[in-house]
Amino acid sequence: MRNKNLNNAAIIVAGGLGHRMNSTLPKQFMNLGGKPIVQWSLECFNNVDSVKKIILVLPEDWLEEGKKYIKNFVPTKEFSIAIGGKLRQDSVWNGLEQLNNDYDFVAVHDAARPGITPELVNEGFKTANIKGNVIFAVPSYDTLAIVENGEIIDNADRNKIFRVQTPQIFTYKILKEALKNARQQNIIGTDEASLVRKLGYKVYITLGSEKISKITASEDLEIAEFLFKKRK
Repeated sequence: MRNKNLNNAAIIVAGGLGHRMNSTLPKQFMNLGGKPIVQWSLECFNNVDSVKKIILVLPEDWLEEGKKYIKNFVPTKEFSIAIGGKLRQDSVWNGLEQLNNDYDFVAVHDAARPGITPELVNEGFKTANIKGNVIFAVPSYDTLAIVENGEIIDNADRNKIFRVQTPQIFTYKILKEALKNARQQNIIGTDEASLVRKLGYKVYITLGSEKISKITASEDLEIAEFLFKKRK
């Protein structure tokens, strides 16, 4: 694949309800820098030349309302919406169902990571084109304690520990195989990479950024607001 023009797709997962934000409004629709959080990711992938189709996965109960929140997003690529499932991997599967093997790589991205940029995505696809399956990750610089019953029993080697982010980029064929296997075997993975690795495929990392940390709690949104003001 190294010398061909890539035909890629992106699945933006916004299927959760964000209960940890203590809000009735799902976090992906909360305001960040004048836009819904999810719109930042949509616009990012819309500005990546090799991405030919974008699929947004929304919670079933928020499907129509969610469309209203992204009314100002004007895609220049093929764009569609899928319904979220019970688990994250179900949501990704529902998104993948709208694709076919015409696509080389599929990037799966959390809508709650609005700091993603076209430059980072392009670097991810570039690495995937050379190595295969790739995820974004950042090194852990903190001392890491292994704890049992509130007591430190050991320390992990932080030189070998990376914090996993998204996008996670896989070939269409491998991602579909991994998700299908998980459905058939009732396997629940923490992310797509864990499901891919269960089938014996290698997954490599490309360096991510603290700017694409996940918005999980209200204080994360405050930090993101600060970063986005600097970005503007």
